[in-house]
Amino acid sequence: MSAAERENRFQKVLILMSAGVCGASLCLLAMFATEVQGMGFSGLGGASPCTDFHPILVATFSSKNGATYSTTGTCTTTGSLGVVRKFPYVVKGSYLNGIAVELIEIAPPPIHQPSHPYGTWQTKYACPSDPWLTVDGPPFNADQLRVKCTTLQRVDNSPAEQGPRRIYNGKPVPTVTEMLQPWRAHKPMTALLLLPEERQALAAKRDADLAEEKRKADQHLKAGLQQRPLFRPIVLAPTPGQRFLIRTTVPIKLSPPQGWQETQVNLNDGMPYKADRNYLVRIERKDAAGNWVPHTSLTVNAVAAESPTGYTGFGAGVPPNGITLPGSWRISAHISAPTKTPWSEWVEFAVTDTSKAIQKPPKMFGP
Repeated sequence: MSAAERENRFQKVLILMSAGVCGASLCLLAMFATEVQGMGFSGLGGASPCTDFHPILVATFSSKNGATYSTTGTCTTTGSLGVVRKFPYVVKGSYLNGIAVELIEIAPPPIHQPSHPYGTWQTKYACPSDPWLTVDGPPFNADQLRVKCTTLQRVDNSPAEQGPRRIYNGKPVPTVTEMLQPWRAHKPMTALLLLPEERQALAAKRDADLAEEKRKADQHLKAGLQQRPLFRPIVLAPTPGQRFLIRTTVPIKLSPPQGWQETQVNLNDGMPYKADRNYLVRIERKDAAGNWVPHTSLTVNAVAAESPTGYTGFGAGVPPNGITLPGSWRISAHISAPTKTPWSEWVEFAVTDTSKAIQKPPKMFGP
């Protein structure tokens, strides 16, 4: 068949599908019968017995667990007396880190129904990309597949197919295993028969799932930071009740939350690096009526705030906000970038103009 004839048949498939005449797999099997026979699938059992499957309706995607797929369908075989038998099957697929797995399951027939083959057929592949998402070559032509997977393992378990089986005219009856094999030789069977528009729908579902996963992760992190005191930074200095002389340095020493691990990573010329951590420090003082009123806010880099001496730019700095006056003061801080945390607990200290009341700085500021 020429390329033009093959393209014409493919267009007919699309027309039939859009008109609702048949499903994807049924249309393909009907319109590409010539190609099927050309690949050696002629005679009884030539076509796959389990290709009448519904479009993959259930697909989930996760950045951690990869992709999972599932669908159902109908198998068709001929019994030893030439009687056509139809029975349901289930397919489960997955793809993660270059490994694709497809499991075909056929349940044993109920006692009140005629017997049919049953069992499990599982194949593990190494694939360069997700075979369910990657647009590939023409259906039923393995030589033109652009994405060929390497079979790593095949575990088939079909007790009902053991031993020779023949039909009434003496010809051997191919087992389901034998009929499935050509269809799953280069990639999962359900990935082989997908049309481009079906792959596009799956890709859109993947993008939506990953976006929702990121939204939930960000929401969970934010909720955790807001609810857990563990993730509040700690004010190490000034210490509660410490006194300082008017217009002298008030060292501000901070510590990240216990067990803190930065979750955001930036890129510099394509290389990942942890972004600088900054604190926002808020300082308040009591007015004559005993109310706490804002005095100033400071953005302090972690290098200075977490150093042995702490940040020393407040208390004797630039008036009016950089200096202290006699009275009661308090300080609180949170990590403002790259990941925000809740505010720390307030720490109160005092400023006096009498040098006798000054306390020595704590030993934490170095030897």
